[in-house]
Amino acid sequence: MFATSIKRSFSGKRPEKEERLISLKDLVLAAAIPGLAVGGWLLPDKACLGICRAIVWIMWRLSPRRYAEQAEIFHTYLRGRCSEAEIDAVTRDSASLRQFERILLLRFYRPGGWRPRVRLQGREHLEQALQQGRGAILWVKPAAFADIMTKVACHEAGYDAYHLSRHTHGGFSVTRFGLRFLNPIRTRIERRNLAERVMIVPEDPRAATAQLSQRLSENKVVSITVGAAANRLTEVPFLNGSIPLAGGAANLALKADAPLLPVFTERRPDGSFVTTIEPPLQVPTEGAHSEKITAMLMGYPAVMEPYFLRLPEQFDNLGLHRVAWHRPD
Repeated sequence: MFATSIKRSFSGKRPEKEERLISLKDLVLAAAIPGLAVGGWLLPDKACLGICRAIVWIMWRLSPRRYAEQAEIFHTYLRGRCSEAEIDAVTRDSASLRQFERILLLRFYRPGGWRPRVRLQGREHLEQALQQGRGAILWVKPAAFADIMTKVACHEAGYDAYHLSRHTHGGFSVTRFGLRFLNPIRTRIERRNLAERVMIVPEDPRAATAQLSQRLSENKVVSITVGAAANRLTEVPFLNGSIPLAGGAANLALKADAPLLPVFTERRPDGSFVTTIEPPLQVPTEGAHSEKITAMLMGYPAVMEPYFLRLPEQFDNLGLHRVAWHRPD
């Protein structure tokens, strides 16, 4: 079995960016947001996406280094399946969709409101999980449109989840100004489609896990984003390389005896969004607790692979915090 446990070291760390008051990027974003919002309210998707692609193409020509890390990730996983030119196009499309997603986010603030076309597939897997009476964990793969549209799709289908989130979540900034004024642009919309946002705070990070355990014991739906933010990661093979996965969701599932269901959200060519809930990851009947976690994580890439190969440009966070992990030679 190819799996490697990786322990991150935090010794000698420098002050976090969130301790800064404000940044130049904050000022640029604050100035751009009104224009992006109006453009998103008035222009159709095709025009908005075309503008995003044009901007990224220009930036690609002027400063290709800006996209170097993301390009490395796509080249790692798509090598041998696509040409170099095709992989570069996927990288540009990925960057364009990140910008387009922000425009769609601002569209929720349009006067009169906006309701995207969303659909939930695989709800029978969630229903079967809830029938067991121990709750269910939706393990959501971060992707271009997953942050908002997954929550909207579940909400409209009647499932309001208790979502685990970091206090810095928002995707705009980690400065004090950004946390106070920019990130709430996203989290306000998310809260409308959640039962509760359960935040991990530095002062007591275990409190959030305890709260989620309580919700599972009440047979509630919990959602956790697939990620690599943990002291210990498990590197699992994927296509030409591997990806690092945090085992927190699997650990919680085992302790609560709750199913862990992978979830993927995609934007279809017609502009609609489809969120798919897959069957729960299999849990070995034998072995130590840590071995069971590793086995669950090892089963995840096979579930994710067809989604990635179908629409790789929508997996802008495939490398999980933009770290490209490679299988040893």
